[in-house]
Amino acid sequence: MRLKRMVLFLVLTGLFFSSAAARAADSEIVHKFKNAYYSKNTAAAHDVISVNRVFVPQELKALLDIALIPKTPAGLRESNFFIAVAMAEEYRRVTGDIAILRMVKSRIFNSRLMQPVRPRPSGGVYMVDAISTDAVINAFVPDNIIVKKGSVVRWVNKDATEHLLASMPVIGIGGIFSPPIEPGKSWDYKFDNPGVYYYICFIHKVMYGKVTVEE
Repeated sequence: MRLKRMVLFLVLTGLFFSSAAARAADSEIVHKFKNAYYSKNTAAAHDVISVNRVFVPQELKALLDIALIPKTPAGLRESNFFIAVAMAEEYRRVTGDIAILRMVKSRIFNSRLMQPVRPRPSGGVYMVDAISTDAVINAFVPDNIIVKKGSVVRWVNKDATEHLLASMPVIGIGGIFSPPIEPGKSWDYKFDNPGVYYYICFIHKVMYGKVTVEE
């Protein structure tokens, strides 16, 4: 009986600390940047990043780590994502270093995807459906695939509205840019170069997709 109570205590303690971490107060740097950013004081926001540039990368990592704790409330997660991007963009302006912005955006983008899969081709073509259902609105299925160099991916619009695919070259390789794909239509793209391709629907920017191309 004592053992059960101890296990329960440890479980509740773990939940408390994970929840507390998610609600942790902003650091002084993040707090100052938020105040400047939301008050549209661009000079002050710039100064916060400039003065604290050595600490900004670790501050951004901490923001994302908290956002990606499974029990972090959705509102706090999206707030942390938003301010992390804003800080990373200002850091790029101050330092000229885009690597931190790429890190922030890629971690956020990857958090919105399912685990990667290696689909089987149909007639030599890899299929990705653009769909909306009662459970999910505006989604690519599968949204995270791994294929070989030279593969052709076909996006099939099984939705009731048109979609338009566009690469996110800040965090991956560019090249994907489709015409508007009407309902019932499809669009093919051949991946001649290995690398990671992040893309969105340029019309519905909540639709995220990723193609990893191997040699």
